Amino acid sequence: MVIDKKLFNTALARYRLGTVLLWLGVLTWVPFIILRLVGEKPSLLWYLPFHLLGVIGGSRLRAIARKEMDLPPGKVSPLRVIAHGLIYAGILVWAPYFYLKATTQAPVEVMNFLPYHLTGVLTGIALLVINFWMTRKEVSS
Repeated sequence: MVIDKKLFNTALARYRLGTVLLWLGVLTWVPFIILRLVGEKPSLLWYLPFHLLGVIGGSRLRAIARKEMDLPPGKVSPLRVIAHGLIYAGILVWAPYFYLKATTQAPVEVMNFLPYHLTGVLTGIALLVINFWMTRKEVSS
């Protein structure tokens, strides 16, 4: 039916927009990193809202589009569970940072938490990519 095809195309466009938002949210940090490398001290608050808006908004948009396209959720595998656990742990690294920032008068350095965040999130994403290629290989065999 024409309506079903239009709905699918709209959902696909929404999925692609979500992907673009995700990448924009991640790439928000490129100017921040460049400024830090040349010795500047840019404020985290100029970059964090755009990062969160892109990453959270993009992932939600993709999830909504997947539901609209009736795509099944990914097959649960141990590798996927570990990957999601690492991503969540990488995100939860910021809980002690914000707690310390809110409750102590001492300055809290972002760089003490960022390596753990990046390690968890990037390792989790790498495992999701490996899992994707392994399941794709199984399906094509």
